[in-house]
Amino acid sequence: MKVSIKTYLLGSLFLLILASSLHSCKPDAPNKSVSEPEVVAQIPQIAKLDQQIKDNPNDPSLYFNRAQVYFKNQGYDEAIQNMAYAMQLDSTNIEYHHFLTDVYLKYPKSFQALLTMQRVVELYPQDVPSLQKLSHLHIILQQYQEAMNTLDRALKVDPQNASTYFLRGLTLQETGKEEEAIKAYRFSTELDADMIDAWIILGQLYQKREDPIAVQFFDNAVRVDTTNIFALHTKANYLQQIGSTQKAIDTYRKIILLDPGYSDAHFNTGLAYLELDSTRLAYKSFDLVVKTEPANSQAYYYRGLTGELIGKLAEAKQDFEQTLNMDPNFKPARESLNRVSDILKKE
Repeated sequence: MKVSIKTYLLGSLFLLILASSLHSCKPDAPNKSVSEPEVVAQIPQIAKLDQQIKDNPNDPSLYFNRAQVYFKNQGYDEAIQNMAYAMQLDSTNIEYHHFLTDVYLKYPKSFQALLTMQRVVELYPQDVPSLQKLSHLHIILQQYQEAMNTLDRALKVDPQNASTYFLRGLTLQETGKEEEAIKAYRFSTELDADMIDAWIILGQLYQKREDPIAVQFFDNAVRVDTTNIFALHTKANYLQQIGSTQKAIDTYRKIILLDPGYSDAHFNTGLAYLELDSTRLAYKSFDLVVKTEPANSQAYYYRGLTGELIGKLAEAKQDFEQTLNMDPNFKPARESLNRVSDILKKE
């Protein structure tokens, strides 16, 4: 990601404003942000915090708490403004800087997030979580050498930190150094066997190589957290790819039990049932996708295909028409619609 001059200046401007405000003894802060969205303003916690701030205008934790409420309700501008007030009162609180970084990332304003974390590292050069977060931001901005330099600093402070080696693996992988990345990921799991993200990525890397050891890595990820949907999904996807279709279906079922509205699990289950020629079960799966994700044109198409196979020709025709309404250039849907229409005309 290339950073524009405009983005850089905006980020620098924020820091200059924040730095200059630190010289004030207390913030000149309104109880509410000026541009507060009406829906956000109606949140009960906000009114309560407004009153608390009015009674205790020099308590930075109150502004921080209000920023968190705004953030949870997508009031990002308000969250940033409140964090400016909090940090004006307490510029040394690491948690405040980390949270402001998260707000910027969600906005998204990645470069402002980077500048915020650089400030934390200047204040606390030995704080490993801050160095790790800064390196992650470097990766997001494709500043890979800077990421490696920051991770080297973190390793000097804590040479046995699993998360640092995981981030090192991410950086190496992004720069095409896959073998070195694998070594870093594996070392991170040696230091901490519960590094679920490392296990998943290792599984994906070996899956790409068609190496059967991949399943061991996916199993390790699921072992760490049997309720982690992404870990279960990557394992199921691998099982489906290698032809262990029934095992893949069983794994997708576990996902659906955890989250019945997870449409990808329903969709992939439908594909798996098609591989087993279980068209009626496949139809039910695609029907659930349509109900949980009605904007999914592929779901209508596959429900149409399976509907056609089980004799629901009129319904299939409607599904193909709906697919084309959503995606007029979907050629297979056009061909299927013509085929089913011809059959219905002959009946």
